[in-house]
Parts: sequence; C-alpha cells; structure tokens
Amino acid sequence: MKKTVFSIIGLICLLSSCTSDRAEKNIHSNDEGLVCTFDLINTQTNDVFKPDATIIDNPRWEIGQTIKIKFLDGNQTEQEIVKKYANEWTNYANLKFQFVPKEEDAHIRIAFNLGTPGAWSELGARLLLPSPAYTTYQNTPSMRLGPIYDNESSRRTILHEFGHALGLKHEMTNPNATIKWDFPKVYSYYYDLMGLSKEDVDKLIINKPIVNNYSEYDSFSIMHYYVPASLTTDGKGVNEMSILSETDKKSINQWYPFPIKSIVESGERIDRISWTQPKSPNGQYKLDFIAGFLFISDLKDNEIVWSIGNPIYQNSSCFLQTDGNIVIKGSFGTVPALIRTIWTSNTSEYPGATLHLQDDGNLQLIYKGVVKWSSKMGKV
Repeated sequence: MKKTVFSIIGLICLLSSCTSDRAEKNIHSNDEGLVCTFDLINTQTNDVFKPDATIIDNPRWEIGQTIKIKFLDGNQTEQEIVKKYANEWTNYANLKFQFVPKEEDAHIRIAFNLGTPGAWSELGARLLLPSPAYTTYQNTPSMRLGPIYDNESSRRTILHEFGHALGLKHEMTNPNATIKWDFPKVYSYYYDLMGLSKEDVDKLIINKPIVNNYSEYDSFSIMHYYVPASLTTDGKGVNEMSILSETDKKSINQWYPFPIKSIVESGERIDRISWTQPKSPNGQYKLDFIAGFLFISDLKDNEIVWSIGNPIYQNSSCFLQTDGNIVIKGSFGTVPALIRTIWTSNTSEYPGATLHLQDDGNLQLIYKGVVKWSSKMGKV
C-alpha cells in the first residue's frame, strides 16, 4: 500500500525531534526568545518565491560552490562548535564550507563579540572582489552569533544564521502562516525586547509578501521565530527548534541540488546521512533510509512506492555489502551489543554487485549484467 512520504517522515520527526532548553539561555529567559536581528541588518528586497522556501535570487551561491569562512574573534572551543553545527546544512545543500585562517579572504566572516549586538547574518552570497573598501570589508563581520556553547540554544542560533547566509528568510512571513497575532501585545513585546516601532514590527514580523507560489506553512522550520503563546489570541505559540525540519532540508536541496546518482556501489552505505541518496535517472524516484526503514519514494506524487524494515530504530544502518547482500541493522538504544539484523536481501553470493534505481522506480541488484534481486520481484 502506498504511503505519503511526509506522513512517514513526520512520524519519525515526532519520535526524534527536540526543542531547545530555554533554561540554557543566558538572556531573554521565561516568556521571551532571543530574536534574530537579521531583518535590521539587511535591506535587500529581491526575493524569489518558489515551493518550500523563500530565498533571494541575487546574490545567491553557485551550486557546488566552496564558501570560504573565517572567524574574526572567539576562542577555539566556540569556533569548533560553529563548524560542527554549520556543516549540517551541507548534508542537504550542494555547497562546501571551507574554514580558513583569519588572515585569508573569506565570503563569510563570523564574529562572536564584534559588530552590531544580537545574532544576525548578511543575506546570501558575498563575492571576493577587490574594491577601495576591501580591507575594511574583510575585517568586518558578515555574521554575528554572540556567546556560543555546545547546547541546543547555540545549535539553533548557528543553524538559523547560516540559513540566512545561504539566502533563506524568516518562516513566520510565509503567506500561509496561521499565527493569530494579538497585535497590541506583539507591538509592546517587540518594543520592549528590541525597541522596534509598530511600523518595524508590521514590516519585519507580521506582514506577508503577496505571492501565490509558496510552500505549506512550516512552524517547525529553523527559520521561524519563537512565538510566545501570550502573543496570540488563541493561545497557540510556536516553539523554537534546534534542528532542521524536513521542509528546511527539502527546500535547501531544491535550491542547491546534488547531481543525480542512480547507482549504489558495492560496499557503499545507504544510510540517510545526506540528500545525495540515489535517484532514478529521470529524477522521479528516490531511494532513502531513515531509522531502520528503507524505501523508494515517487517525488512527483509524493508517495512511497516500496519499503522494507521498520521506522522505529534509534540506532540503525543500511549497507550494500561487498558480497552483494543488502543488510539493515538496528537497535532501540545506543548499546552496540543490542544491534541486530532487521532485514537482508539474502544475496551474499554476488560479490561486487551494484544497486540500480531505474526510471520506473524499480531497485535492481545487478551482478555481471544480470538482475539477481529487485524491489518488485525479490530475489530472482
């Protein structure tokens, strides 16, 4: 029976998602959230609206581009934390982050304490072009993070600001957003928090662009503000997230796609570690693996057309072994001794075999030019 792709992914996210621990924040505790001041730093209006994201058209990074990044201050511990979390974006975007010494030129220049207070980032790509102000430019922050710790709060800040650096804007301005603002309270809240006028709040937080081609509203997006329930007329707020939502991943992958790969080589992992998972040559079908669940999805109809395993394992892996056997292993915890085989194709007699995802959505194990197993027929 076919299943909707996002119904399965949604179940997995429900089991594994987390929100940041507000007690870890060193400012704006209780009913207040640390607001990204991105909108006050940027004045670009050249937005492009397409399904699943709002992203600027120009300047935007080239697909596959190596983005050079440097730190203007901060200690090594803070810098390593930034590297760890920022690189999560490159699992889904066909971009590379290269961290260079402070003395070298860089597209993104990160400060922790320098620059305008708050957490913010310039929007989109910045080119390394000589100019009369070039030296000043290279010593001026293009992103500011504030104090950074290895916790959920800092992870959120890093992912959020790097989302802006890749060109993404705030999710609460999505035309499909369903937030029922209590306007007098909203104006008072942001005036007290950031000194924003009513006009600033209308422009930066409440008002939505007039567009039709837009994604379904995603309150789980890393690009969404924390919205206290006290600021809404129906008592429904929006929690701040510290992980990328499925829409975040899908969106950034659409804007910065990886080349289509249709073959899994002998000995290769099929784990869902990035969006480089195999697709059929025509791009309609995709092989994916999540938490013990191997499946093929029809990207055109947003349906799962084949699946095996069970999406309930916290610790799982999927391999095409060098002997030709497709194996899923997993456990409900993190203890290695508890890992067991969940499913196998029983094709270990075909060393060197490769997996091919065909244009009709059929996954085939091919050994010396002959199909030995397929998702439609099983072992041949």
